Amino acid sequence: MFRLGLGSRIALTMLAALLLVQGLNAATFFFLPRPTQTVYSAHWLIAKTSEIAKKIFSADASQRKAVAKTLDDGRQLFISWNEKRLGPPNFDRNEPGFLIRLERSLRDRLGDAVKTISVEARGGPGFQRDDEKTQFVPPGFEQHLSTGALADNEPDIPIFGDFSISIEGLDGSWLRVEPQRPPRLGRFFSPPIITAAGTILLISFLSIWTAKRTLSPIEDLVAAAKRLGIDRNAGPIDTKNLGDFVVIGRALNEMQRRIRNFVDERTHMLAAISHDLRTSLTRLRLTIEELADGSSKDTLVKDVEEMEQMLSATLAFAGDDLKHEKAERVDLGALLITICDGFSDAGKNVDYQGPDHLLTVCQPIATKRAFVNIIDNAVKYGNSALVRLQLNGADVVVTVQDEGPGIPEDQIEAAFQPFRRLEQSRNRETGGVGLGLAIARDIISAQGGSIRLNSPSTGGLLATLQLPRSL
Repeated sequence: MFRLGLGSRIALTMLAALLLVQGLNAATFFFLPRPTQTVYSAHWLIAKTSEIAKKIFSADASQRKAVAKTLDDGRQLFISWNEKRLGPPNFDRNEPGFLIRLERSLRDRLGDAVKTISVEARGGPGFQRDDEKTQFVPPGFEQHLSTGALADNEPDIPIFGDFSISIEGLDGSWLRVEPQRPPRLGRFFSPPIITAAGTILLISFLSIWTAKRTLSPIEDLVAAAKRLGIDRNAGPIDTKNLGDFVVIGRALNEMQRRIRNFVDERTHMLAAISHDLRTSLTRLRLTIEELADGSSKDTLVKDVEEMEQMLSATLAFAGDDLKHEKAERVDLGALLITICDGFSDAGKNVDYQGPDHLLTVCQPIATKRAFVNIIDNAVKYGNSALVRLQLNGADVVVTVQDEGPGIPEDQIEAAFQPFRRLEQSRNRETGGVGLGLAIARDIISAQGGSIRLNSPSTGGLLATLQLPRSL
């Protein structure tokens, strides 16, 4: 099956985005309704504004806002009044001549009833735009245009575009008359805004879609790598849908195969050596039994037993029997109570705190061995063990605290290393070959959990085992 490369897919995505944006521009231009241009009669605007100004400024100051609202019908003019000057309209003060005539006509109509009249405009059809320079053809003819007030018998003048008439009353309050305002959201539905918003949405959608399709194989590779870190015997990665990352998938599969072969080879070698050593130890034990009783014989018997213990622990650590155990539903509360009762029956100071029953899914035999190792270490090197069980969200947490000397912070990681025994707390008399913590962490990690050690300020050593609760 033919499959485009990553570079080709990115290029096609960019081309598709460009085509869609152009299509959106065309659709906006052809299908959106054109804005309505309102043209006002100069004679009507002068009469209407004069009438509005007289009504508002003749009313009591406390009633002027209400009067302005009654005069504003929302269809022809927008009228506003304020005790202070309203914000400037940001219009161009270089108005066309007929707006100057409009301002002077209003001055003649209102006379001394008002203090200031200002008419301002912004570019529209027939108006000067802010970014344009006015050019008169032929030059100088504008000097002959009439700038006086508009006479009643003079032909009407059309007023179109945006304008603002600001009138200051004698008391310093301000009235503003403007063209009808568009709906509150009308300005956001203009073609430039729709085109810009549509472009952003289209490009964002295509970018996210392309990124997800491109990066989804990486997420599969990450999940497979995590699975490999937990389960050495996990199946190979399916490389069918990895696309450009198929090389990485094949490399991970090859790495997994080599690691498995390497570990299997070392495990088989260790098992063979241990078998031969057991045979030699058996012959040595038979030979020792023929010796006369005495301190030398007892010493030899003790050394042989210690060597057998080391071999058993080593085979248990290197073997995969417990790791291949099938996970099943286990009552972790009952399991911990049984373990603690076993230690107590043997005369050890072990207490349990937590629920009597707490169901979870785990490997029962392997998990029991991990707990036994941790509790046994606490009893041996801390004289006691307080076992607590609690549910923390989607995980179960088991803590084991003893009353021993604890472990320095810089030696905690060393305590998990195989055959590593910390001198201040472990020696030949206490037994052990330094594999208890290593085996426990190996078992817990293989089930997606974790184990941590720390020395609380109250003293002793606190072991925290966390396992996912999958029901």
